Amino acid sequence: MSSRDIKDSFKVGSRTVVVQDCDLRGDITIGSGTVLHPRCTILAVGGPIIFGSNNIVEENVVIVNRLRQPMVIGDNNLFEVGCRIESPSIGDWNTFGIRSRVSSFVQVGSNCVVGAGCIVLPSPFPNGSPFTTPQPPELPPKTTDAALLEVPTTDTPMSSPAPTPSGSPAPASPSPASAPSPAPRSAQTPSDSLPDYTHVFGSENRRRKASGEGTGQAKALFVKHWEYLRETLPKHHKLKMF
Repeated sequence: MSSRDIKDSFKVGSRTVVVQDCDLRGDITIGSGTVLHPRCTILAVGGPIIFGSNNIVEENVVIVNRLRQPMVIGDNNLFEVGCRIESPSIGDWNTFGIRSRVSSFVQVGSNCVVGAGCIVLPSPFPNGSPFTTPQPPELPPKTTDAALLEVPTTDTPMSSPAPTPSGSPAPASPSPASAPSPAPRSAQTPSDSLPDYTHVFGSENRRRKASGEGTGQAKALFVKHWEYLRETLPKHHKLKMF
């Protein structure tokens, strides 16, 4: 779908600060108190995007919904400069660091922190968890000696079997039509989630479960940041008129 085929539909709550030069396309609902910085991009290419209240979206942030289902973003989330978010579901009080990336198949809980430059991709194990060790794959059954004798050779024609040392002809090879066909694999879409209080950090995008200590102090700092932006941005930037 091209950008020309996207129909714009905006619903903006009260006390919302939306700077004029931010790019909004598609069906977007912005909750009350949300602050959108200049040069941020929000694209509802597939389904709609629904913001909660009191979110902060900083410069050069890209939020895209490529799925048909709605992208639901909770309250009091901080999207720092240059991050790209495609998660279909985001909880409350999350922080996405500078130039971080979150895939469209990863759901984010609440009170999570994605460090600067970190990339969150879905787990390659459908039933796995980021905090559990995946089970080893099942090994194929052992091949018996009788099964090895039935494997045809490539250098001997099928019409004239090679004689054995005892003078008796070799057993006939099974036809390809009689061989069992492999079962088709079921196509599964990889999916993953960040549970509550998960921190993603480091160059290897490692994950750990935080204890929740200091959450109140972090929330108080977020509220001060939000209040400062609501007072400063309208003084230096033109706002969108809806």
